[in-house]
Amino acid sequence: MKVYIYSSGSVEAQKLLFGYSTEGDILELVDGHFDTKIGHKVESESYRKIANSIGCSTNNILFLTDVTLEASAAEEADVHVAVVVRPGNAGLTDDEKTYYSLITSFSELYLPSST
Repeated sequence: MKVYIYSSGSVEAQKLLFGYSTEGDILELVDGHFDTKIGHKVESESYRKIANSIGCSTNNILFLTDVTLEASAAEEADVHVAVVVRPGNAGLTDDEKTYYSLITSFSELYLPSST
């Protein structure tokens, strides 16, 4: 399994964040980085571009986000989605809570089989 970061923060900022995390340098756990130079996170085409860039079908990608507009855009591109519920994040509507797979920890992840 490969791990990529897609953030509204620049690739350079991502590398600093993951290079100096509270757990130390964890950059070796990340296979690549994307920022909004590839496209905005609320546009489905951005997820298609990422899939193309990493040589992967969109339906073999699991995208984690805490923003339902991003989740919707990823789903439009046939990307699997889990919405991360964290303290301090915007609340979810009852419909969003029912519709999306919700997690509060990585240990709750269900990884779909690749096809």
